[in-house]
Amino acid sequence: METKYRALRTIGTIFKVLGWVILILGILSACGASASMLLGGATYMGLGGPGGGGDAGLVYGLIFGVVVFIVMIVTVGLYALILIAASEGIQVFLDIEENTREMAGRLAQRGAAAPPPPASR
Repeated sequence: METKYRALRTIGTIFKVLGWVILILGILSACGASASMLLGGATYMGLGGPGGGGDAGLVYGLIFGVVVFIVMIVTVGLYALILIAASEGIQVFLDIEENTREMAGRLAQRGAAAPPPPASR
């Protein structure tokens, strides 16, 4: 059977690949951003002057690093989910079209123009 709608199949594949690439790069970026905040907070540790400071830089770096990590993971996950879902949606429409065309061909081979109406009660 011939393959129809090659452009839609290509777009669906591109969406799926982009979704996975964005997910992988987003996870790596979230890890890098949270690590840089943690290390940046550790750099400023003890710079509070004579009245305080202490480990505040490390604690704030840890807190902000975790918050940034969670926000980035959720955001990137949603973007990847949207792209992969769009790809799957395109694939579902293409499968429905292919199945409908195949069924119409089978009915035409049998000589039936349309399926019989349902029996009334």
